[in-house]
Amino acid sequence: MQSKGMLDFFKNRNKPVSVLDFLEHSSYDDLIEIDLNENRYKFVYNVADKYYAPVTAGVYSEFYRYAADHMIHPDDAGFYADVMNPDTILQRMAEEELRDTFEFCFRTTDMKKGWRWIDSILLAGPRHGLPKGIIRCYIFDIQNIKDREEGLTLVAREESTLLLDPLTGLKREKDYFHSVEELLKAHPEQKWMMVVFDIEQFKMFNEWYGREAGDMVLARIGAGIRKDAERTNGLAGYLGNDDYSMFLPAGSLQMEELFNNLHKAIMRYGVSVGFLPAIGVSYSKEEDTVMRLYDEASLAMRNAKTNFKNRIRYFDPSMYTKIASDYQILSDFQSALKNNEIIFYLQPQCRASTASIVGAEALARWVKPDGTMISPLVFVPVLEKYGFIPDLDKFIWEEVCRWLKSCETRGLPLVPVSVNVSAVDIFTFNVPEYIQFLVEKYQLPKKALKVEITESACADDPEKMQAVVRELRNNGFMVLMDDFGSGYSSLNMLFELNIDVLKMEAHFLHMDEDTIEKGIHILESIVYMAKSMRLPVIVEGVENQGQKEYLQSLGCQYIQGYYFYKPLTIADFEDLISNPFNVDDNGFVFIANEEFRVREFLNDAVYSDAMLNNILGPAAIYSWDKEDVDIIRFNHKFQEAVDVPDFSERLERIQRFMPPADRKLMYSTMEKARLDRMNGASAVMSFGRVDGTYSRFWIHFYYLDEAEGRMRFYGSARDVTELTNLNRHMDLLSRFLSECVIFQVYNHGIYSFRVAAQGLEQEMQVSREELELELNSGKFIRRIAQKDRKRIVRLGVNAIKKKEDFSATFTMNLADGNTKDFLLKADMVEDPISDVKCILSVHCK
Repeated sequence: MQSKGMLDFFKNRNKPVSVLDFLEHSSYDDLIEIDLNENRYKFVYNVADKYYAPVTAGVYSEFYRYAADHMIHPDDAGFYADVMNPDTILQRMAEEELRDTFEFCFRTTDMKKGWRWIDSILLAGPRHGLPKGIIRCYIFDIQNIKDREEGLTLVAREESTLLLDPLTGLKREKDYFHSVEELLKAHPEQKWMMVVFDIEQFKMFNEWYGREAGDMVLARIGAGIRKDAERTNGLAGYLGNDDYSMFLPAGSLQMEELFNNLHKAIMRYGVSVGFLPAIGVSYSKEEDTVMRLYDEASLAMRNAKTNFKNRIRYFDPSMYTKIASDYQILSDFQSALKNNEIIFYLQPQCRASTASIVGAEALARWVKPDGTMISPLVFVPVLEKYGFIPDLDKFIWEEVCRWLKSCETRGLPLVPVSVNVSAVDIFTFNVPEYIQFLVEKYQLPKKALKVEITESACADDPEKMQAVVRELRNNGFMVLMDDFGSGYSSLNMLFELNIDVLKMEAHFLHMDEDTIEKGIHILESIVYMAKSMRLPVIVEGVENQGQKEYLQSLGCQYIQGYYFYKPLTIADFEDLISNPFNVDDNGFVFIANEEFRVREFLNDAVYSDAMLNNILGPAAIYSWDKEDVDIIRFNHKFQEAVDVPDFSERLERIQRFMPPADRKLMYSTMEKARLDRMNGASAVMSFGRVDGTYSRFWIHFYYLDEAEGRMRFYGSARDVTELTNLNRHMDLLSRFLSECVIFQVYNHGIYSFRVAAQGLEQEMQVSREELELELNSGKFIRRIAQKDRKRIVRLGVNAIKKKEDFSATFTMNLADGNTKDFLLKADMVEDPISDVKCILSVHCK
């Protein structure tokens, strides 16, 4: 009989080739390939000892007749022979709603000489990715489904497919829970398990791989767990988005097996940890309810999401205790904000040589009315977990500004205070805008408030963090990177973020006898490399004089820790700074250490350390005799960056692979580095590839020493080929245009701007990069004269709605106080590849 089942998902799809992809990764029992061109067949895959198949390859016209006579149930044999007739099979498949497919069910002989229901899906033709004349036949065991239809199992088969989700083939949420409730009531003696799972970050999966791929994963998961449920006398349901549930007899399905099957559905796209499934399980108890089981399994699943190693969690009552404790903290915290129980302490940041205070860090504290204190280690992680950390941060920031203003009013020294910014803050609201608002509200100088961002926050979204740091620094605020060395950062990140001060923990000095030497090497390498970027370093957690003196010997000028001061109450801090001899108002400045020891990087124990390689990035030691430049040592990162097949042949006389102009540039840069031993010198240079094109590297040289007429240099390298090509193209475009060209982009529900060329840089007095930043931050509107703002915005909004071109004149306020008239022309476009919706061009009138 013809079946309506697995292929329904594809009926209205525009990409039929995905049917083959779906079937190839499904759990079929047999796969038979039929070649009508040669009248041959073969079993590509065959489940052992299940179905009767005496010959697995041979002449197809003989096989299909033998099967109809000896392998197919007599009641189904006629239909089978009619469908599988080699003379008509392709014509029949071409007439189906989903062309070149056919799905039908029949009974076949198993190895015990009994009958077993199977679902057969036929696929043919180029539209499904197969050569002309080739048919693939996928065999699925559906005996459990037939048993359900005949009432032979605990769970009856759903008669109407109208109640099933068309994407997954599963019951929807309401119907699923109703069926679970009926099953629970009908079999109270049976012990059940409720399973709830979803795929982590599935929305991002859709963005990366497309909605079509996401639907395919959901459909494949639905087909798999439906089969598992039917095999185990259970139920499976689709709860929307990427959420699923199963209700099964306890122990009938191993969760590790379920996890592996779910993981396979995702892993075929080449992804891993970011999209792992999370599974929660709860077991039924006497007189249990469906929703209680579901809530317990859901809670277990949420716990599974917090651990990348253990993604299967079984409900435990202690989970409720933990969540109840968290909710109590959240509730008490809201009251604490209103009742002034949340305050801040200040921990001084001191100059190591004099112990004078150059700044302080604001640290949140929770003090109850009875004087007891709740540790930040207790409440801060809960606020972060549930997304309430911005409430705390905003409160502390404003309290700090209020206190700083009071210090100014009372004539106390205005010691700069740094406030902490979390990753949640960055993604929740506009941090630079809010901090700007606070200093304007309390009329504070920008230097009074510093911003600390953590290394982990930078790693979450480097591009977002770059934009935030850039805007903060453009607005005049000092930015510190906190906890550097605790995660996976590199100095490339510091270079790209362009921060002002580096903060690192002294935990490398707190190691045992077996690891202290490694800790010292790591600490030294970070400090030395920070010096190369002229970054002041603050070391936190310094507890004794020995640590302080050692850090001073490395050139660390600033210390924060119990050795000088613990976190102080506002009153104690004010007493401290009321004595002007305790305060150094010079702030954080970089002072070069005269004993800067570049030679430390030549120590084998340090140079071979993998962590140091990551910090250094691509690096090498160069030898120069005023003619030839040779590379005499290099690290693995350098070899990866150069990435040419004849790498070993390029280590000698490297100038051979450079254009003549760049050879001179390299020689002059090395000479500058020799003359400025402390700071070195850098330049961007081109090196030929094997295919005749050029790679461009930014190399910073430091002079080391000279022996036997050859000078040695340390050089850190960075591949900037793409960046320099892009800049050259942009500069060239701007040079020959007398207009500004802007792309308006619509992506994932958000409009943004890309400045393709800024031919009006001189007239507008703003660079391409600065213009793009102004447009995306909303500040560009301030450049338009007040009289024209509403009109220009109205024209733009109407044009987007109606998809119509428009042009308009407007007056722009220039930086020197003058105004100038410009003509704006907007052309609406539809470019799904680049997401460009409008091209704006601006001309001088």
